[in-house]
Amino acid sequence: MRHNHGDNRSNKAALTVGSLIEWCGGASELSATARKRKVNIVWNDSRKVTAAGDVFVALRSDADDGHRYVESALKNGAAAAIVDKKGVESVPEKYRRKCIVVADALKSVQKAAARYRKEMGLLVIGITGSNGKTTTRSFISKALRSAVKIGETYTNWNNHIGLPQSILRFDGDEWAGVLEMGANHAGEIAPLTKICKPDIAVITNIGYAHVGLFGSLDKTAEAKFEIAEGLCKDGFMLLNGDDKRLVAGAAERGLRPVFFGMSAKCGVRARDISVSEKGVKFAVDGSKYEMSMHGRHFIYCALPAIHIARRCGITEDAIQQVISSLKPVSLRGKVELKKNVRFIVDCYNANPSSMSHAIGYLLDVTPDKNKRVAVVGDMYELEQYTDKLHVKLGEELAKADVQKIIAVGKFSRLVKNGAVRAGLSAKKVFVAHNAEDAVSIGHSVLKRGETVLIKGSRSVGLEKFFERY
Repeated sequence: MRHNHGDNRSNKAALTVGSLIEWCGGASELSATARKRKVNIVWNDSRKVTAAGDVFVALRSDADDGHRYVESALKNGAAAAIVDKKGVESVPEKYRRKCIVVADALKSVQKAAARYRKEMGLLVIGITGSNGKTTTRSFISKALRSAVKIGETYTNWNNHIGLPQSILRFDGDEWAGVLEMGANHAGEIAPLTKICKPDIAVITNIGYAHVGLFGSLDKTAEAKFEIAEGLCKDGFMLLNGDDKRLVAGAAERGLRPVFFGMSAKCGVRARDISVSEKGVKFAVDGSKYEMSMHGRHFIYCALPAIHIARRCGITEDAIQQVISSLKPVSLRGKVELKKNVRFIVDCYNANPSSMSHAIGYLLDVTPDKNKRVAVVGDMYELEQYTDKLHVKLGEELAKADVQKIIAVGKFSRLVKNGAVRAGLSAKKVFVAHNAEDAVSIGHSVLKRGETVLIKGSRSVGLEKFFERY
């Protein structure tokens, strides 16, 4: 199946307050004039409502109830508020006429997003996986945007609340949508894929992200394969062919995916790979590509973008230009120079799989082993695997000839134990309780000319290490 971007695959689909009422299956006293108003953004945070066309959706959680903020959102200028039948009773009488009353606010927004996706008739690329989802989504979006109008996941809105809200942000005349699907429990991707109905489903890899919540790597793979449940009838899957669990999972399910990667089984295969101070070079089907990013793991994010862009009829020259212009997503691997020390700022999140990629990145950009340093933070949601995998991280860093390690967080001593066990002197492994303490250590032990990998889970806040160094 090919998708030529010259085809008229999308029509202008207007998202109005009236269509939102209809698609949500809601009831409202809003006037005919009010119903014609174009919806700007559907927010579930009343503080974000700023434009007259914004709509507020009152969601309930264990911690709070969005119905408490309906009045505030409408005072801020919201065109309407989506509320449930019980919640509308708490809204002051004078604001109720602006309410769209539904049985379940979250389910109604999901239902509206699914209908809007159908009305737009656009090509949808859905992306899931343990690591690299956001970077892969960014690369695919940039490749397609070189020729057509696209919509994509807004920031990190990739869960049961964020994905439908991302779709409802689309203008309605996009040719394609690139949507990321995240999950940390089984059963969470299935409803997302049924909302967005991908024509192309991408699974980046299976790794240790949230493994403690999934239960095992095999159960993680099962959860990611849920993306196939919403795949369009004539759609296809694009899988990392170097990931043994994805290859086995596809065979078990009788799927016939397109594999991407570096091994012989991959139909979309990177060859002639070289890494230098300038970046990464590789070839696909004889066409040569260059990326200014040094880590070879970025190739796995670029291959789906190249394949999808080709299938959409985008010229090879245009694809090559896009690949050469790609930059890492914020906090996901950008190389920065500060006070004569080079930093790899990769601290948006961390798990054992992404840590391994990051260590490989450090090796690629720092051939002189005497200049390798790592500042690593805790990895979370590993549950019963926590101790074992933090010790293993220390071992992996030592085996990669990292000369100095600053381990940060409550599991830092486990990292130190692993590094020392693997042969690194205890005097070269420093333990810090938090990012602020790590900065003080960094000022005393880092030297000019060194390359420092900064990698840890988001809540550790290791970006502070770079900012305050």
